[in-house]
Amino acid sequence: MALKIEETIGGAPAVGLLAIGVMALALVFTHPGGQSLLKGARANYSPQLPAERLAPPPPQVLSPSVAEILAPPKEEPRPKVTLSRDEIGEVQAWLRAYDFHPGPVDLAAGPRTFAAVKAFEAAHQLPETGNLNRALLETLRRKSGLPLR
Repeated sequence: MALKIEETIGGAPAVGLLAIGVMALALVFTHPGGQSLLKGARANYSPQLPAERLAPPPPQVLSPSVAEILAPPKEEPRPKVTLSRDEIGEVQAWLRAYDFHPGPVDLAAGPRTFAAVKAFEAAHQLPETGNLNRALLETLRRKSGLPLR
C-alpha cells in the first residue's frame, strides 16, 4: 500500500514528517564546523555572502521634524501691482499677443498673469520679479515696434 501525502502516520501528517526527515538529512550531512561531509562538496562553506556581493545599504532618509510638518506652507511674496485695471488689461493683451498665456484679459492680476510676466521677463533676460509696473508696460509696448503713446 502506497502512502499518500494526505494520509497520516501515527496521527502526524505525512507532510510534517517529510519536513522533519529533510532537516535531519541536512544535519547528518553537514559537519558542525560548517563543512559538508558529502564528497565533492565545497570544503569551505560560509553562510555569509562576500562583501562585494552584498547590496549597498539603502540611503538614509531624513524625516522632517514635527515643527516642519505642522508649520504652515511658505508662500512666495505676491508680486507688486502698481498699474490701473485698464493697464493690467493692456499688459495681459500684450502678453497674449506675444504668446505668453496670461489667462483671460479680465483686467485683474492673478497667478497666471504673474507667471506669464515672469516667463516674459526670463525670455527677454530681465530680472524675474513678476511685478506689474510701468516699466513692464513700457517694455511690452517697445517690443511691439508700434509708436509709443
